[in-house]
Amino acid sequence: MVWGKPDPNLELAAEAGDVGAMKTLGKHLHESPGGLEHAERWLLAAAEAGDHEAMYHLSEVYWDFAISRRSNGDADKARSVDWCRRAARAGWPEAVRAMGRKSGISGNEREFWLRHAGEDGDPWAITSLAELAEKRKRPEDAEHWYRMAIAHGLSSVRTDLAYLLMRQGRLSEAEECVRPEAEAGSVRGAWQLADVLEQLGRQQEASAWRETYEALRAREIEESGRQLSRAAPEFATVAVTALVTTAVVPFVQALVAKAAEDAYGQARSLVRRMLRGNGEPGPAAEAVEESTGEEEPRLLIADDAEAGITLFVWSNASDEALRALSSLDMDELALRRPDRGRVRLVWHPGTGRWRIRGE
Repeated sequence: MVWGKPDPNLELAAEAGDVGAMKTLGKHLHESPGGLEHAERWLLAAAEAGDHEAMYHLSEVYWDFAISRRSNGDADKARSVDWCRRAARAGWPEAVRAMGRKSGISGNEREFWLRHAGEDGDPWAITSLAELAEKRKRPEDAEHWYRMAIAHGLSSVRTDLAYLLMRQGRLSEAEECVRPEAEAGSVRGAWQLADVLEQLGRQQEASAWRETYEALRAREIEESGRQLSRAAPEFATVAVTALVTTAVVPFVQALVAKAAEDAYGQARSLVRRMLRGNGEPGPAAEAVEESTGEEEPRLLIADDAEAGITLFVWSNASDEALRALSSLDMDELALRRPDRGRVRLVWHPGTGRWRIRGE
């Protein structure tokens, strides 16, 4: 089957009522540019025929509709939850896991599904239970779940557990917890280990880990550029990349506010100012912009470690891209983080959509 162009035989089988073909075709269309509406048709047919996997993928289609805030976004969100719940009740593993991160359900129902997935040893569900326990002010339960997640191989939550221990004044335990993650090359782990060492009064060691953190971040910027090239090859030659650590949601809100002021021109100016805040392009480039009214397109990477969202936005972003960005529901995106990884937002002019990529 050619990407974006389904196998004619598959389409014929789907038209003839083959449930497996309907599901396969729907899944393919869901991943194809511009195929979302068609995916809904075939996945709905397969789901109504009782295919549990199709139910789950149909819920993802409605979720994609909902986060884009279509005119009937609330209805799409309700449909997404409904179909995901049906698939979860039927035992489809991905659906059980997804129910633990759905909005629009009660906290008790979310905990029910998380526990269900956690019983099967799902590290993401176990970690989510830890986060839920923290929100409910149950630190002992949170520590229990974090340690269980680590035992199941999710080393990245060492940083979360270490923060919990630090808040309780258990600094030596926090150091012991986060050090393996830092020594394994984790950016967040290196930063946090430096924090712990500073609080323990070991300034020289803390400074060394700050330097390690800076080196790891530099490497991460290079890797972000490579990932961008793979995600959007048409932007592989963008001149200069700058990475800014910032809260993405407020940043997007600021962009939206600026866009409302001046037909998106002010939003682009905000991006350029943030780029200059990283030491680029400097006075000479500013002089060129002032004299020509233009500057070489450059890429800003806005990275929000807390929310797990990285936004790639260009200094010459189109009105269409900024308008579409303002319609995204960032809270919903944060909930979609796969395996506590990152959500990367990359604009694709060809489809007129922000591509939501996880890792």
